[in-house]
Amino acid sequence: MTKLTYLALAGGIALGGAAHANGFLLNEFDASAVGRGNASTATDSDASSIYYNVGGLAAGTGVQVTVGGSLIAPEASFTDESTGTKTDSTTPAQFVPGVFGSMRINDLLAVGVGFYTPFGLAITWPDSSPQNDIAKSLALHTFFITPSAGVNLGKYVPGLSLGAGLDLVPATIELKQSIYFGTDTGSADLGGSAFGVGGRVGAMYRPAALPQLSVGVMWRSDVKENFSGTGNFDSPPEYRSSLPPDGDIKTSLTLPQTVSGGVGYRPIDGLEVEADVVWTNWSKFKDLAITTPTPSGTGTMTVTQAQDYTNTTSVRVGAEYLAKDIATAFRLGFIYDPTPVPPEHLTAQLPDINRDDLCAGASKWFGDYGVHVAVLYVLPQDRKTSEAMYTPEYKGTFDVSAFVATVSLTAKLH
Repeated sequence: MTKLTYLALAGGIALGGAAHANGFLLNEFDASAVGRGNASTATDSDASSIYYNVGGLAAGTGVQVTVGGSLIAPEASFTDESTGTKTDSTTPAQFVPGVFGSMRINDLLAVGVGFYTPFGLAITWPDSSPQNDIAKSLALHTFFITPSAGVNLGKYVPGLSLGAGLDLVPATIELKQSIYFGTDTGSADLGGSAFGVGGRVGAMYRPAALPQLSVGVMWRSDVKENFSGTGNFDSPPEYRSSLPPDGDIKTSLTLPQTVSGGVGYRPIDGLEVEADVVWTNWSKFKDLAITTPTPSGTGTMTVTQAQDYTNTTSVRVGAEYLAKDIATAFRLGFIYDPTPVPPEHLTAQLPDINRDDLCAGASKWFGDYGVHVAVLYVLPQDRKTSEAMYTPEYKGTFDVSAFVATVSLTAKLH
């Protein structure tokens, strides 16, 4: 197998894990947040605050439960620069769950736990795709389990609450791609699993002197995932000796740390507006190394591929109006989410763009029970690959859009 093919295998695992996380960074776990553009860092005090800002956990009351998820329907296509041929992705819609529970122990302490999947990817391309040697299909799943605790310091500093959580993160990844030998074709199927640990801390403050104002900040740490698994290689018999034997593979990637901050304000009764910024530390992801057996099967070889990602700052703004007389809330939001992927690494593994998202949603309460719905639309945009020689190998334009529908059910037990 040529060095170029080894690099393709390495790049597939890298991009499947890390890059997709910002391009499709999955924040859609609670419809109440999604409807307002996920602008919740300064105000979320129900069970889903474990994800959006754990600093708000102790600002809630009683026992609270949020159960929901999103159906994400992405669309992507690639138009080859040299031939003008357009290929549409065959990626199906994906479901992303979010389950959160919290309990106020006493005036000072609250505890909770969340289950959600914030870093993930699923993309497939048809047999006619010219980039099948880059990726035919790619799937990454990370499962965050976050036990958390919060303290309400309102007795000492009115309006202040703090929180922290431990992130336990099992993950799996699988890449399938073609290997070309002139007019003949082989295949590679790589799969692995990992387990990482991280954490988060947050704070929320609603000053007693200005009750219309809320501010919040949260930091989530890196999570390093050391993947190990197996590689299965297939080809016509005359080429099999040029491929590695089926066997163990390994690589690692780091889910990047983030810092989010937000300001909320309630100018009139029932109306709340908020603006958040989220910084993601992608610049740590400079390269990716993958280890496979050598073609002779007598040892291992490690190939490193440059990634050169850049840090990103996302902006979220949202508004919510609560009509108390009918126990109904209405929401609107907007998100600007730039991609960390440089054009030199824009391929079928991750057709990524700078995203402009429009959001809307509503809630209806029936006593202590609520039904929440939201939609998010990633406006269609296109992005060209770099024109630099061989980076990437396939030159052209990607067109991307997505539609997200989110439903959540909540219960508050006193």
